[in-house]
Amino acid sequence: MDRDASSDAQYRLAAREAELARVQKIGQIGGLTVDLRGGQFRNTRSPEYLVVHGLPPEAVHEAHEDWVRRIHPDDRDRVLGHFLATVDSRSTDYEVEYRIIRPSDGQTRWILAKAEIERDENGTPVLLQGAHIDVTARKQAEEQYELVARELSHRIANIFAVVSSLVRMAARAEPESRAFAAKLEERLAALHRAHAFVGRGRAESEGGLVDLLSRLLAPYGEGSAGRVRIEGQDGPIGPQAATCIALIVHELATNAVKYGALSSQTGTVTVSVHRDERAGRVEWRETGGPAIEAQPTRGGFGSTMIERTIRAHRGLELRYEWEPAGLFVTIDASTDALSR
Repeated sequence: MDRDASSDAQYRLAAREAELARVQKIGQIGGLTVDLRGGQFRNTRSPEYLVVHGLPPEAVHEAHEDWVRRIHPDDRDRVLGHFLATVDSRSTDYEVEYRIIRPSDGQTRWILAKAEIERDENGTPVLLQGAHIDVTARKQAEEQYELVARELSHRIANIFAVVSSLVRMAARAEPESRAFAAKLEERLAALHRAHAFVGRGRAESEGGLVDLLSRLLAPYGEGSAGRVRIEGQDGPIGPQAATCIALIVHELATNAVKYGALSSQTGTVTVSVHRDERAGRVEWRETGGPAIEAQPTRGGFGSTMIERTIRAHRGLELRYEWEPAGLFVTIDASTDALSR
């Protein structure tokens, strides 16, 4: 390669490095490499990494222990354990979020660390290359969202309580409406439980559809009494689907208490959840109750409400089978419908 070509290549390389540095600065992203050979952690930090972590230029080859000390005390054991476990495994991907306390200004910042681990043919770790991204703004926005969501949930819970109180007051003033008022109040309670489920904070949101069913059916003997059993594979469920399924399950449970399996001392209800990547199914099976001689010829308000609820939520399908041993109902939904 002649001198002009060499100079041109060096110019392009320098321009590319400057462009990369600018992008990292704008995105608050710092690059790093860690030499893992021999079980040692020899670090090389980019200038942008030093800015993100609030470190001086001479910390470009900081010791592993310096990084550990910078991690927030509440996150330190978790993050260090995850790092060592990943390096000691066969994994080539590393990702973790944690807080640091920056030495330069004492600020607490949230870091998203993502990296790839190169390994030799025996799986021994050789090199870690990755990036640290300052995600403090996102974390602060999430915390603000959680605060607003909790306040909104509290206000909606108060609205449910006020409406239920108004229904009870009206029923006392008009005795002939008490039966209707009791049914309305029960439906409001089911909606309230569904709202409380979907309005949980992120830290509480581990449970999905099975958790929702457990909450809805708890008043009907789910748990220690063994009258209602819930089984199957859990998975996430969106607010619209949760409200829809809450209304359907509430009507099924109410009818089971009045006419079906739960009207008998020996009757039981089994609710099974089946899910895969494409769809989900909820099966409601009643056994041990009064024998069913034929399908009902006339539906009440509850049946009408269920039909309208199904029509309003596209992607849900409901099927009844009036078996002599007890009612069998299936609720089928696509994954998209369950996520809404």
